[in-house]
Amino acid sequence: MRELKPNEPLVAALAQWIEDHLDRDIALPELAARSGYSVWHMQGVFRATTGIAVGRYIRERKLTEAVHRLRNSDNKIIDIALDYGFNSQSQFTTLFKKYFGITPQACRNDRSIILPLTPPLRY
Repeated sequence: MRELKPNEPLVAALAQWIEDHLDRDIALPELAARSGYSVWHMQGVFRATTGIAVGRYIRERKLTEAVHRLRNSDNKIIDIALDYGFNSQSQFTTLFKKYFGITPQACRNDRSIILPLTPPLRY
């Protein structure tokens, strides 16, 4: 069994909290308060431990979960967007297309397209 890096327990706790709250807007100051550090320090610890910025991780996890919902439910795209804390279907579609290169509707219609999904962090 490998030894945990010093900040892995903190990052694991933050990642779990993020997973538990993907259905709403996650503000970095709120996340930092949970860590006991400033926003700047919490972001640095998260990036140094995971190799990814915390804001990007949150966005990618929300988009990944949205892909699962698009492909495994008949929920309206607007409802999926709102369920994951996006302000509108337009904002959701713009970010989705920027990240995956296709629209949410195209993702739903063609399940054979392989997308770069972001799994939850596990330590």
